[in-house]
This record gives sequence, structure tokens and C-alpha cells, in this order.
Amino acid sequence: MVFEKNLEKAKEKAKKVKLFVHDVHGVLTQNTFICDIEGRRKYGFWHMDGFGDLSLTANGIQIAFLDTTSIDEEGLFRARELKLDKFYYKVKNKIVKIDELKKDLGIGDEDVGYIGCEVTDIALMKKVGFAVATADAINEVKEIADYITTAPGGRGPIRETCEFILRAMGKWEEWVEKVTRMGYK
Repeated sequence: MVFEKNLEKAKEKAKKVKLFVHDVHGVLTQNTFICDIEGRRKYGFWHMDGFGDLSLTANGIQIAFLDTTSIDEEGLFRARELKLDKFYYKVKNKIVKIDELKKDLGIGDEDVGYIGCEVTDIALMKKVGFAVATADAINEVKEIADYITTAPGGRGPIRETCEFILRAMGKWEEWVEKVTRMGYK
């Protein structure tokens, strides 16, 4: 099934993003994990996705990890590594948590971007201003998304979306120049 998206409309929505939220499993990680004999799970994170998140925070956009599972707290480790202060796992109701974040930040639905891939993301994606699906998301998620990444989960969809947002805002070239001049620390 092919999903045609209006990129100009997606850019207009992306320009308004003040809070970018994403799921962990299937978005930050691939839909696989390694499990040792003692039952400890290990997940891989795409290094460049971290640069995407850091690029948004450096340009004044809040980032939040929001996951319904994260039983091993692997996403919490990654959030701390990136110095992000908004990580929520074992969330029962993503809409309630987003509403709390919006209230704390004084923003509305139109100011929130969200990237997801699974059934648990659909209700929230219908509510936010800029909804994104990973390339390997289920069809129901792709159908409601404003933008579908070319990258599958765990292989760069965050980096791709963050660049899309900054380009829509007209901030990408300046950000590239800044990083090129001084490096990112």
C-alpha cells in the first residue's frame, strides 16, 4: 500500500513544533532485541538519531521519550546519555502524559510533534499537530501520519525527522554551519 503525503502541508505543521515526542521500541530501536540466558535484554540505538535529538534541543525544541514498555529501562539510559530530562516509560495513557507536558510547557496540540510505529501510537498521533510514522510502521499509523520517514525504526528515523523539522523552520543551514565551525559538544 502506497501512502501519498502532502509535504508542503507537513512542512507547515513541522514549523510549529515546540515539543517533539517519540516512542522508544520500534522508533529508537529496531523491532528486535538480544536476550541473554539470564533474560537480560539488549537493544541497539542508531547513533545519528541522538544527533537529531540534540539538534532540536540546541534549536530550542523540547524532546521527550514516551514509551508504554521499556521494561529494562534502556531508553532511560539513552535519554540520560543525551542529557534529556523528559523520559517516561511504562506509560499507561500516552495522551494523558502529553497533556501534562503541554500544560507544563504552556503549549497546545498544534505545537507537538510525535513519531510512532504501532497501534499504541495511533490515538496520540491523531491528536498532535505533526504526526510522523517510521518507514516500517503499520499501515494504520502511516495512514494518519503527516510525514513518513524513509528510514525504518532504529535506523535513523529520528535524525531524518529532526532535519525535516529544522529545514521547515528555516534553521537547518544555520545549524549545519554552526556545527561545521565548532563541532557539537
